[in-house]
Amino acid sequence: MTRNNKTLGIVDIGSNSIRLVIYEVSEDGAYRIIHEDKYAARLSGVVESDGSILRSSLSTAITVLRQFKATCETYQTELIRAAATAAIRNATNAEQIIAWLENETGLTIECVSGDREAYYGFLGVIQSIDLTDGFVVDIGGGSTEITVFRNRERLHSVSLPIGAVNSHARYGGEDQWTEANEQSLCNEVIEALQGQTWTQEHPGLPLIGLGGTMRTLAKVEQKRTQYSLPVTHHYEIREEAMDNIALSLPYLTSAQRKKVPGLAKDRADIIVPGVLILRTVFRMIQGDRYVVSGAGLRDGLLRDYLAAGQPSAPDALKDSIRNFLYYGPPIPEKRLNRIHQDTVTLYTALQEATPDASDERILYTSSMLHMAGKQINYFRYTQHSAYWIMNASIYGLSHRETILSAIAADYHPKKRTPQLLQKHEDILKDSDTQHAHRIGSLLRAAEAIHRAESIAAIHAVKEKDSLQVTLTCTDEPLLELNGLEDAVKDLQEAWGVTLKHSIVRASKG
Repeated sequence: MTRNNKTLGIVDIGSNSIRLVIYEVSEDGAYRIIHEDKYAARLSGVVESDGSILRSSLSTAITVLRQFKATCETYQTELIRAAATAAIRNATNAEQIIAWLENETGLTIECVSGDREAYYGFLGVIQSIDLTDGFVVDIGGGSTEITVFRNRERLHSVSLPIGAVNSHARYGGEDQWTEANEQSLCNEVIEALQGQTWTQEHPGLPLIGLGGTMRTLAKVEQKRTQYSLPVTHHYEIREEAMDNIALSLPYLTSAQRKKVPGLAKDRADIIVPGVLILRTVFRMIQGDRYVVSGAGLRDGLLRDYLAAGQPSAPDALKDSIRNFLYYGPPIPEKRLNRIHQDTVTLYTALQEATPDASDERILYTSSMLHMAGKQINYFRYTQHSAYWIMNASIYGLSHRETILSAIAADYHPKKRTPQLLQKHEDILKDSDTQHAHRIGSLLRAAEAIHRAESIAAIHAVKEKDSLQVTLTCTDEPLLELNGLEDAVKDLQEAWGVTLKHSIVRASKG
């Protein structure tokens, strides 16, 4: 740990898996994950015919919880927040189960209601994806939570006692699924939602999926299409692609499913009910696409702890970058902000318009994180920065924006930039080749302008095919002008302009 930070343990006692995440948290709310672990205890699978769970069926869960608590003690956690969801809350002896677990482990365990679970999932999504409206669907082992939000505010939620593990126990065969059982599960979901009229009153919104089912389906589709960015957060899946998965997986044997690329062996059985539930909900809400969220219940529990009463992060991207800058290399944030401001100034002058929302995110990310690679190694740090941006699942960015931000951070027009553009052509638009060169050249120019501290401000105006840049200086900008020589060549080529600069002295006092 650094500075006066503290550690916080979050334990998610789910119907399929028990998970542990340990966060390091600063005094002003910056955070990062420093440890994570999980164990597939399958609590939904040990529910008796009368709806209870026997003490003897909890031995595995108790052992895992004890070990997770010991891990938390090793990390000197100030607080362990443990939450139990559907398998336990829906059991007929839920209070007795919580008492057994608490007595055997020494943990204090919150039995989370269905509505509260939906709320925590919503918090996890809203702080990690910059979507204004949508449906959040969290398919767990023993329940499915559905939430609709508009203008980033939760309107309605429902928790259905239908999950991947208990549905497999009810309808799944030893191997392949029958068409009758598949239809029975889908009908159960439809009937459970019939009284929730709000689920059909917001057509055309994205379905944002949480949990292992959604992440697994994303990995399967990425492997099938040979997707060039192995990141599931904010990955989008078209309705047709999900339908194809749902039409094929139930009729494969268990052995065949275990060989499907991207599908973990321990999910080969429960992925079938998971995708059937997901597709049925999608059709009921009349969604327009599936979006994967890597954040969920555990992230919502953290957000609730950090800012109770203030559920949503004000800006998913800025919050995510704030976290990195806090824990990253000691780079003056003031300089990064000025580089960002100057890239926007140059962009606005050349484009003769302010950046749209997507370009603003790209300019901000690349400006603030182009030195991130110094955390790994100072030498060749821009290449490390590009790798970090592409693989860190930065919240608030689409995959296209992520790649363009990485290219700008490591802009090398003759070699690495063309290589990255070619590698990720499955994600980028045709027009992004020119766009990447333009944004990358702006960042290089802004970096050169702030090589030292002599240039206090810049002003830029486009006149026909010329960009007139006025540099307001406190001293002779020898280092800056030296760096600008190369950067200007790239900018002129990318934008098709001639750059001319003039220097004025900053007024004293």
